[in-house]
Amino acid sequence: MNIFLDYIIFILILLFAHMLSINTQNISSKQYFYGVYIKQINIDENIEKEIDKDFKLKLNISLLIVIIIYIIFNLIFKLNIGLNIMVSTTIYLALYYIFLKNEYKKVKNIKNNYLVINEENVKTERKERKFLKEDNELRKIKLKIIKKFKILFGICIVLSILSFLYVLVNYNSMPETIITHWGSGGRPDGFAKKNIIDVFYTNFIDICMVILLAVMGVGSVSSNTYIDNKNLEINRKKAIKYLNGIGYSFFIMTLTIQSVTTTIPIFMVKEKNIPLQLTLFVCIAPIFISVALIYFYIMLGSLKPKDKSLYAAENDDEKWIYGFIYYNEEDPCLMVEKRLGAGWSMNMAHPLGKVMTFILLLTLAGTMIICFI
Repeated sequence: MNIFLDYIIFILILLFAHMLSINTQNISSKQYFYGVYIKQINIDENIEKEIDKDFKLKLNISLLIVIIIYIIFNLIFKLNIGLNIMVSTTIYLALYYIFLKNEYKKVKNIKNNYLVINEENVKTERKERKFLKEDNELRKIKLKIIKKFKILFGICIVLSILSFLYVLVNYNSMPETIITHWGSGGRPDGFAKKNIIDVFYTNFIDICMVILLAVMGVGSVSSNTYIDNKNLEINRKKAIKYLNGIGYSFFIMTLTIQSVTTTIPIFMVKEKNIPLQLTLFVCIAPIFISVALIYFYIMLGSLKPKDKSLYAAENDDEKWIYGFIYYNEEDPCLMVEKRLGAGWSMNMAHPLGKVMTFILLLTLAGTMIICFI
C-alpha cells in the first residue's frame, strides 16, 4: 500500500510540475518570448513554433527519463520517498532550466540580428520611450492591502514560533530516542538520539519556509502594478481583486504547508503517527492553490497598458540572466513580473533579495538533509 501511495504522490507532483513547465511560454506575458523582451520587435511565426516545439519535445523526453530514474532509485537503491522525490524533481528542474537557457539564447540571437538590421528604427523608438508609472489611487489602496497581509502572515509566523516553544517546553521530558522522519503512510521510519539539532531542526526549516512565503506573498502584492488608463476605474477594481487573490493564495498556501511543517515537531514530541489524510491533503491542496495563484497573476498582467512605447525597468534584457534571474541594482523593487511563466521574480540585487535567496537555499538544503535523515 505504501509503495502504491509513494508512486501516486510522486506522479501527482511531477505531472503538475511538468504541466506548468511545458506551458511556460503559454502562461508568460506576451511581451516576452522564452525570457526575451520582444514587445518592440517581430519574430517570424514559424520560427516561434519551431523553438516552442523543440523545447516541449526535450521536456517530454526529460519527463520519461525522470520517471525511469525514480523507479530505479525506488526498486534498486530503496531510497525513501522524500529523498527520491527530491532527487528526481531536482534532476527534472535542472534539465528544465538548461532547456530554457538554450531557447533563450536562440531568441536573443534573433533579437540581436533584428536590432542590427533595423538600427535606425530602434534608435527612434528608444527616444520615444515613456516609462510606465503606477496609478496613484491604486497605490494608496495597495498600502492598505499590504498592511492586511503583513498581519495575516504575521499570524503564520506566530504559529511557527508557538510550535517551537511547545517543543522547547517539552524538551526535557522527551525520550532519548526521537522520531526524525515519517514515511508516506504517516508512520515513523527514521529515528535518532535526542539532541538539540535533531529536535529543533524541523522548527528551523518551518520558520525559514514561512518567512520566505511571507516575503514572497507581501512582495508580490507590493510590486509595481501597471494598469491601462482606458477604463481606468474598472481596471483599478479588477487589479485590487487580483492583488487580493494573489495575497490570499499565498496565505492559504502557507497555512497548508504549515499544517505539516508546524505540526511535525508536535507529532515528534507526542511520538504519534502523522494522519494519512493530512499527508494527502498537503500533497494535493497546493496544486489547486497554485492554479488559482497563476490565474490571478495572468489576469493582473492582462490589465497592463498595450502601448508599445511604454517601458519599465524590468524590460531591460541586460538586467536578466537567461530570462529567469533578475539582477538590477538600480531598481528599488524587491519583486518584478516574471519573464518565464506567470508570477513574480525576486530582484537578486536587492538587499532583502539576497537574504531571501540565502534562506531559500538554506531551506532547500535543509529539506534535502531531512530526507537523508
